[in-house]
Parts: sequence; C-alpha cells; structure tokens
Amino acid sequence: MKATRHLISTIALVAALGGGLTACGPEDDSAAGSGGSSSGASAKPSAKPADGGSADKSGGEGSFGDCGQPPKLPAGHKMIEIAVPPSKGSMSAKDAKPTCTPNDWIYHGEGAAKYYLFTAGEVKAELSTGSGSYKTVPVGELWSHAGDCMTNQSAVKQPYTCSGNIYDITLDSEGKVKTIKEVWHP
Repeated sequence: MKATRHLISTIALVAALGGGLTACGPEDDSAAGSGGSSSGASAKPSAKPADGGSADKSGGEGSFGDCGQPPKLPAGHKMIEIAVPPSKGSMSAKDAKPTCTPNDWIYHGEGAAKYYLFTAGEVKAELSTGSGSYKTVPVGELWSHAGDCMTNQSAVKQPYTCSGNIYDITLDSEGKVKTIKEVWHP
C-alpha cells in the first residue's frame, strides 16, 4: 500500500514538473501553456497589426514581444537606411520599416535601394549625440559620418556614434532630400 502511494505521488510530481517545464516553447509563448490554468486569459495579442505591418513585426505570436502599435511618423517624414556611403549630392537608401525587437521598435531597411538627390539649397542635417540630443552639422559632415559608420566605425569621434545607419528624411516637392536626421538607438 505504501509503495502504491509513493508511485502515485511520484507520477503526480513528475507530471506537474514536466507540464511546467514544457509550457513555453517556440509555438507557445504563454507561461500557462497547454498544461496551465484555464482562466481564459490568452497570450495572443488582441489587436491586429497596423497597416503595412505583419504579425511577426508587430509583436504577434512568435515574435520577440509585444511592442504595442508601430510608431507613426509625422506627415512628410520617411525613415531610410543608407545602403552605400553617400557621395556629394546623392545617396542610395532602402525604405526602413519598424520591427518589434526585445529593445522596442527598431527600424530596418527593406527592399531595393532607391536613389535620392539632395536639394541644391541648404539641407538641414542633424547627427545624434545620444538619446534625444542632436547637433546640426553641414550636410557634407553627415555624408562623411554615414560613410564612416558603414566602412570605418573607428573613425567616428565623440560625441557621435553609429547606431544603425537609420535616418529620418523629408523631401521637397521634387522628391529631393531637404532634411536628414540620424536616428539614435542603443
């Protein structure tokens, strides 16, 4: 009789521990898993991804986490990832889309690179000097900085750093770059 109780207790203990250890897996990111409570709570996001997003990029099932809604850019702004070091007056860049990561939303270039010209007049250029702070620089300095970040990061001097090669741009009515601002991200 005592042996039967030990056997049943051991089986119950193994079942309880085994269910807890296998609750989280690549297909199930809930702590309850299939062997957990039946409280009715779901680990799946209740909101659908915003236009242009997908479940993988907006914190859906199987992604890195729930970042909430993707960031919305101000009217006329566009995020880009420079594809090759800019030359005087032009650059090639990919459209950058937000991706949910463990560090919140981070922009990454997607698709084919597009060719951009800069306006002939004064271009407002800003480089990041850390979280939320920027320094206005001549556009040529920004081109050099972007090139160094892509080819020789050791050439980048303080207070500047390289943080993903993502830039926020605005275009004039002819589609030429009139402002360009480095986006800081750790």
